[in-house]
Amino acid sequence: MKKKILLLFIPVLLFACQRSKKDMLVRNWHAVQLFNPDLDDMLQKQQQFIDTVGKSTTSAANDTLYGFHNMDSIKVVLQKQLDSFKQIQQQTLENTYFNFKKNGQAILTVGGATDTTKWYFDDDGAWMLDELKEKWVGTSFKMIVQHLSDTSLKLKFVEKDVSSV
Repeated sequence: MKKKILLLFIPVLLFACQRSKKDMLVRNWHAVQLFNPDLDDMLQKQQQFIDTVGKSTTSAANDTLYGFHNMDSIKVVLQKQLDSFKQIQQQTLENTYFNFKKNGQAILTVGGATDTTKWYFDDDGAWMLDELKEKWVGTSFKMIVQHLSDTSLKLKFVEKDVSSV
């Protein structure tokens, strides 16, 4: 009989010991990946344009359409710009940190620019960043916590029908 009571008691203890979302969020987080389908699609289309521009037209047509008759030169310039954008995007990601304090304060560093804010979970369970104080004055952000564990945090941000994870 004691074994049966003990077996029923163990799941209750395990459930009772689970940490709240708020407690799990309190720590320093480092961004490791950004997923934005619209941005990814734009970058893919830009690469396709660079790879194919001028291939099916004459030098005269290229001069009329693009203002260049030597498409190899413009392709090099466009590829450097695209590569530079991707490199800046990666550096921004590598220099993005969210430090959430237990008192509801957050220190956000995005691409090296630091700001402080208040954070909380709203009634719907969405994670809110409110009253950014320095660089992004007066702005509020609402994010959906898609996954939260001791080692990972996955956030979804939607603004004007564009979403990033």
